[in-house]
Amino acid sequence: MPFVELPHTTLYYDLFERNITQPASPQTLLLLHGFAGTPGSDFAEQIPHLLSEYSILAPHLHGNGRSSHRHSYTTSYYREDVADMVALLDALQLSRVLVLGFSDGAIVGLLLAALYPQRVTALAIHGAQPTINERDVTAIRHWLLEQPLAAEWQAQLAQLHGEPYWRSLLPMYVKVQEELVVAGGTLITDEELAAIRCPVLVMHGTRDRIVAVEYAYAIHQHIPGSQLLLFNATLHTFVARDEETSDSCGRRHQSQCHSSRQAGRSLLE
Repeated sequence: MPFVELPHTTLYYDLFERNITQPASPQTLLLLHGFAGTPGSDFAEQIPHLLSEYSILAPHLHGNGRSSHRHSYTTSYYREDVADMVALLDALQLSRVLVLGFSDGAIVGLLLAALYPQRVTALAIHGAQPTINERDVTAIRHWLLEQPLAAEWQAQLAQLHGEPYWRSLLPMYVKVQEELVVAGGTLITDEELAAIRCPVLVMHGTRDRIVAVEYAYAIHQHIPGSQLLLFNATLHTFVARDEETSDSCGRRHQSQCHSSRQAGRSLLE
C-alpha cells in the first residue's frame, strides 16, 4: 500500500493512472476530501469520469481513512494539511497539479493555491468557507453529536476509519471548530484569497445546511477572476450527484479554463 512518512502523519494515498485511449496527459488532479470522508467516498461518482482525462492523486488527509489516526486537532490543522500535501507532491516529484476540493478539502485547496501558487494549475472547490462562527459550530454540533446518525452513515464511518476510532473523531472535530471560533474564526484571510492567481471555480449549494452559501459569495468576491456556480441543494455533499448536475458543472468550468489554457484545463466533466 502506498504510504509516505510526513512530520504530521503517515499519509496514505492512491495514485490512479489515466485511462489511456490516446497519448497520455501530463496533468495530475489532486482530490481533497471533506471531514470524515476519503476520496473514494466523496468523489466516488466523479473518479471514473475524471480518469478519462487525468491521472488522479487521492490522499487520505491526516486523521481520515488509512492515514494516521488523530488524538486531537490543532487550530492550525488546515495549514498542517497543506504542508502535508506539499510534502506529498515533493515525494512524488509532482511540480504542479490541478486541485478539486470538497468542504474541508476545499479549504485546504484554497490555502494550497494561496500559499504555494506555483504548485496549483487550476482549482475547483465545493462547500468551502473562509471563516467560521458560532452559528456554524451550532450546525456542526447538531449534525455530528446531537441528532442520531443514520445507521448507513455509521456503517460507512466504521468502514472508512475503523471502529471505535470514528466515534472519537466526531467530538474531536466539533471541539476544534469551537476552538477556531474562540481564536477569531479566520480560516483563510481575505489577503490570502486575493493572492490566488490560478483559474478558480467556486461551487456551493444554495441551501447548504452546514456551510452557508454566503461563504461562497465571499470567496468569489475576494479571488480575482474566479467563477461562481451555485446549485439548488440542501445537503452538504459534493455536487455532481446526477448526470444533469455533472454536465452543467463540467461545461461551466470547461468554458472558464478554455480562456486560460496556459493555467489549466477543466477539472470536471
